[in-house]
This record gives sequence, C-alpha cells and structure tokens, in this order.
Amino acid sequence: MQTSPIANWIPYKLNYTSSREWMVKWLDLADQRMVLPFFDETIAACRIRQRQRSSLESMSVMDFVAEVGKGLPALEPSAFVFHVSRCGSTLLSQAFTAPEENIIVAEAPLLDEILRAPEHQPDLPHETREDWFRAAIRLMGQQRNGNEQHYIVKLDSWHIHFYELLRQWYPHTAFFFLYRQPDEVIASHDKRRGIHAVPGMVSPTLLKTAGPEHFGGDFNRYTAQVLHQFYIKLQSILGLKNACNCFFDYADGVPEMITAFSSFSRVPVKSEEQVRDRLKYHSKASQEVFKPESFDNRERFFFQDCHNAYTQFRSSHTSTI
Repeated sequence: MQTSPIANWIPYKLNYTSSREWMVKWLDLADQRMVLPFFDETIAACRIRQRQRSSLESMSVMDFVAEVGKGLPALEPSAFVFHVSRCGSTLLSQAFTAPEENIIVAEAPLLDEILRAPEHQPDLPHETREDWFRAAIRLMGQQRNGNEQHYIVKLDSWHIHFYELLRQWYPHTAFFFLYRQPDEVIASHDKRRGIHAVPGMVSPTLLKTAGPEHFGGDFNRYTAQVLHQFYIKLQSILGLKNACNCFFDYADGVPEMITAFSSFSRVPVKSEEQVRDRLKYHSKASQEVFKPESFDNRERFFFQDCHNAYTQFRSSHTSTI
C-alpha cells in the first residue's frame, strides 16, 4: 500500500543528549501489529528482529519526526484512555486489538518522554512539544494495511495531570477516564508495582506528592497519596462538564466498561465472541487464564483521605449519569 521509505517505521525513544540536543530512536515494525498489552513489549519484539539485520541503531533529530510523517496516510485518534492504574485500562485496550481495523497504542514511552520533556529542558517551547506529540501520534497511527479505521491511545496513569494540555491539543477527541476503588488499586500494586507506585520513580512535582523521604519506605502510603491526587484531578475534570469526556468505575463491570467505551468513542465491538474469549485471559498476559483478584487484609490498603477523595468523586460522577 505504502511507498514512503519511512512507512512502517516509528519513533520510540527520546533522549536529551549532553550537547543539549533531542535525539530519537526509530523502530521498524515491518509487519508487526501493535497487539501486545504494552508498547514496551512491541518495542522489544521488533528490536530483536531489527538487531538480527544490523547492530546499528536508527536515530535522528526530533525535528525530523515532525517533518517526515506529513505525507504518510494516518489516522487521528478516536479516543485517549486515561486511568488511575489497575482499573481495567489494559483489558479495555486488549479487547479492541484483534480487528485489523483498529490501531492500539498502549502506554508508548515516547509520548511520556515528550510530555515530560520540560523536566530536562524547561525552556522547551510549548509549540515544539505539541508538534512533536502530534507527529509521534501520527507516525504510530499509520494506516499500514489499508483497513484501519479506528485509533485508540492508552496513556500512562500520571498523564491525567496533563489533561489541560492534551485537551488543548485535541479539543474534540473522546477522552475516556477509568477509575477504581483505591484499596483495590493499592493492593494490586503491593503485588507488582508500577513505576508511579515507587517513590521517586516519577517526579513528585508532577504527581503532586511529598518527596520520597517523606514516606520512609511505606510504598502503600505513597501510592495512596498518588491516587488521592488522581481523584482530585478527576473531580476537577468532571466539573468542566466537557461533552467529550466520559468516566467509568471498574466496579460497574468489565463488559459494561467495554460497551460504554464503544458507545462513547464510536469504536465498534466487531465480534462480541472474540471479546468474551479475550476476557477469559489475564489482560497483561494473554496466555494466562484470568483469576479474579483476592484482597486479604484489606485494612492494610485502606487510607482514609484517599478513600474519601474516591467516594466524593464517585458520588459526583454518578449524580451526573
């Protein structure tokens, strides 16, 4: 279908060099569809194949990214998925991966690196960051088989704090927000932690938390403060009453979540049977049969301030339905 020399290539890793230059690494997807639960897994699979061809890495300056994708056929995002983590977002994105009509980008590190680029270069122009983000989205959304019609971008959980910026860039795009009862989220992180549930791994300024030393090694208390800020942000976004925003609590059911997302984003469920089959397996490990989480000693994961923020937000949300 495509004749461009850059077809099937995507930027995947952004670095700020010691010479104060932004460089980006490129990845050849070849015929690999982005169907794995996380974008990191797609990167790993493609890099293995790429290294078999050559030990050299493909790199360019970041401004090249903004220029090179202009001629490629690509989709605009159908929806961005925001989430508080461990609340069904991976399951949601996986439910839509099978049909060739769908492009799914799940937590692409490059998008995070662009959004957080001012942590390395505070004077980076706002317009430059927007150009880079839009260019990355466009290249990841290439129409590679000619059948693609829908494009879902699942963001990292802390990208909720970039809401105003992303809404400014995509004023009419569907934003779908997933949330969950905090003790269940904290219990899940207690078993296997995401990086935002480890003090210091994500900027406390961005997460609006105290510094790592404040928590004295109590990772659950730290995670509760991260979630507390997520719920406060959700409450603020809900108050904007933007018709392009939709909110869903994981407690209201996984099939209902998929139906709500499909209806809101207008990304159809092509095969309900296919979705049901996918739901039988773990969202993050497609070969592992899904077993509902058990939450023993739930009091270990209960933090009153965090719980209050959740219940206040849920009450506000449900009163608008």
